[in-house]
Amino acid sequence: MTQPLSLTEGPLAAIRDRPLLDPVADAAMRRTGYRSHPVDLSDPRGGDPMTDLRDCGIAGANAYHVGLPPYHAPVTGAVPDLLLRAPLAERLAGVNARLAPYALELWVFDAWRPVAVQNYFHDRWMPARLRALHPDWSEDRIATETERYWARGARGVIDPASPPPHATGAALDLTIRRRDGAELFMGTIFDDVSEASNTAAFEAEPDGLAFSAREARANRRLLYWLMAEAGFANNPTEWWHFSRGDQMWARITGAAAAFYSVPPNAPDQSAGR
Repeated sequence: MTQPLSLTEGPLAAIRDRPLLDPVADAAMRRTGYRSHPVDLSDPRGGDPMTDLRDCGIAGANAYHVGLPPYHAPVTGAVPDLLLRAPLAERLAGVNARLAPYALELWVFDAWRPVAVQNYFHDRWMPARLRALHPDWSEDRIATETERYWARGARGVIDPASPPPHATGAALDLTIRRRDGAELFMGTIFDDVSEASNTAAFEAEPDGLAFSAREARANRRLLYWLMAEAGFANNPTEWWHFSRGDQMWARITGAAAAFYSVPPNAPDQSAGR
């Protein structure tokens, strides 16, 4: 049996050494106002169906359905599915092919998300957490900080011209893990809504930067560049969030318009789905 490559050798070693401070800073500037970016509802790609990533050989488990930390309990309205537009699943398979010689693979936390879950975190969970941590903050500041990590959802029917990113089936949250094993160390847990979760949080290199911080920096670079080279854009406040074809992707990449809005085969959300 061929021994897996080490991350200190081969093509992925160079990716782990590639800085990402500048592209992430640029994305942070471009991201502002992305929910007002045009969506071309006539683009035929908008009809691309969603598929469950696990049926395509992509590993994962819906974090909100299984109740991963920091929640420790299932979130009401969460689904077990990991649904993503089919052409994007093919791109993820290409990333996995690059990871395979290292006995590594992608691990998905979340993809298509019911609007009820989006509303819960945007309207209740995140504001309540911020109020508890910062009782001196104004409601305006709480709203601003909430929007950094949780996009607003929708009331009733989702506006196709401004859908929450995860409602498009074009956004997903993921990491890299050893095949059927432990996740690579990224410096924070998934959904750690803090400055430490900013994709470039470990890009500075002061004297004495700890081994753990260096490892997190290298692993974030690996995930970022593999996904970027597969055509995805990263949300600069969340190392785990990537998308292609939605408004955030279009805003960050400079595309004239997004081409994904509400998927044609989205589960019925009126029944909690």
